[in-house]
Amino acid sequence: MKGWEQHANAVEVLLTSYAAIGPGQRVRLAKKTSNLFRPRSANDAPGLDVSGLDGVIAIDTVAQTADVQGICTYESLVDETLPHGLIPYVVPQLRTITLGGAVTGLGIESTSFRHGLPHESVLEMDILTGSGEIVTAAPDGDHADLFDTFPNSYGSLGYAVRIRIKLERVPRFVTLRHVRMANSRAAADALEVIAHTGAWEGRRVDAVDGTAFSPEFLSH
Repeated sequence: MKGWEQHANAVEVLLTSYAAIGPGQRVRLAKKTSNLFRPRSANDAPGLDVSGLDGVIAIDTVAQTADVQGICTYESLVDETLPHGLIPYVVPQLRTITLGGAVTGLGIESTSFRHGLPHESVLEMDILTGSGEIVTAAPDGDHADLFDTFPNSYGSLGYAVRIRIKLERVPRFVTLRHVRMANSRAAADALEVIAHTGAWEGRRVDAVDGTAFSPEFLSH
């Protein structure tokens, strides 16, 4: 757990790195990893130092919320929330996806039929804007328009420094059930039923994932 003081220090480092970027230079995150499945060219230009923004700041077990830094991976986030019996509303299958990336880039995951996309469980965000100012955006605040348009903006509107998200309670164990479908039509029909009822054959469904094992499955 990072804590608020450590978070404030990381924000100062971020702002210092932003100030070092010259006029006309492209602003980018100075991070070494990516979940984009395409080649990335080497870039030695200065970038935003987000090295200290990779953890959980605080968890409120009563309100069931977490304040999380921008490049905190879901793997690290879940490691902090599970000991409290809590988990984010939406957890990507790729464990190294960051919360900031999931919010600004969207994504649909195995619990999205219940909770929507990752940004739909966000309560507020601290965002570094192009002016070098950090503003707090929330649905009913002064920057509600930024809050609404930030998802799917892919960094064009700023960088999320802190994100407050909803958490839900989870049991210690889950049951994994495999259901075989004859073809893609049957799978689509089953997903429609699960999305509308939250259940399949009388049993509650919390998460859905699917795999096609042959091209013939998709051709029906």
